[in-house]
Amino acid sequence: MSKNRITLLGGTGFVGTALSCRLAQHFDEVILLTRHAQRSRSLRILSNVHFVQTNIHDPKQLEEALKGSSAVVNLVGILNSAGKDSKHSFTGAHADLTKNVVQACEKLNIKRYLHMSALNADADKGSSEYLRSKGVAEIMVKNGKTLNWTIFQPSVIFGEEDSFFNRFAALLTSLPVFPLACPDAKMAPVYVGDVVDAMTASIKNPDTINQTIKLCGPAEYTLQELVEYTAKTAGLNRKVIRLPDAVSRLQARVMEFVPGKPFSYDNYLSLQTDAVCSDECSSQATSIDAVVPTYIGVSKGINARHQSRRALARR
Repeated sequence: MSKNRITLLGGTGFVGTALSCRLAQHFDEVILLTRHAQRSRSLRILSNVHFVQTNIHDPKQLEEALKGSSAVVNLVGILNSAGKDSKHSFTGAHADLTKNVVQACEKLNIKRYLHMSALNADADKGSSEYLRSKGVAEIMVKNGKTLNWTIFQPSVIFGEEDSFFNRFAALLTSLPVFPLACPDAKMAPVYVGDVVDAMTASIKNPDTINQTIKLCGPAEYTLQELVEYTAKTAGLNRKVIRLPDAVSRLQARVMEFVPGKPFSYDNYLSLQTDAVCSDECSSQATSIDAVVPTYIGVSKGINARHQSRRALARR
């Protein structure tokens, strides 16, 4: 892999932090665009990872920040919208931002572009606004005239700092009885280390240019199975109550007004489409059993966390 500069949008998040660590092994410079340069202290120990404070939603600032890049990675994604006219809406964060990134890359003659999307993203048939906006963003990428793009569509991503198993573990800790919406929704959790491996490998692999890569773990589960697995792994004796569809919809409507919005109506709509890969797609290797117990298990601790981090770093 050529050693030059790669720039990440959304590089200080869960996936971005893991990807930045991996890319730092292959590039002279890894640039993270952020409005809050003080974040992700763990990345500051890497001498070739640099933070550039910029407003990525401002086309001029974005173009200036991307200058000199040999590749660009867009990881930006939100699960809850902050309003239809906001840059933090689904349209603003996914479609509008992607349009600006594509235009900036083409103006600056940056050819290689990696884009994080989602399973079931579809501008017309997506079951939620989240999935439709992700689909619109994919169209923006594919309509680029000069880009050598690769789109990634993962199922739910897990790892030490994830917002899936960790969130359910926190909720289960505080609730002796757990009312679960959409218990039969299916997903194939994929390990963050496998995701960043696939993304890193694609940069130097011409066979991935102008391809959409689906990323799923080795096994499929219902949401109920994953919540019950979380409780068992965390050493919690909890009863999971299956909510019928009408009550699931009501719960989603109510939870939208809870601080932090742990579950929204759009989340409910996303769960109406199973986040699993078709049989012809090759699954990623790492199982939830290999990693999840190291960060929510009853035996978790310093050694377990070090084991998880070594696995991520492939040491």
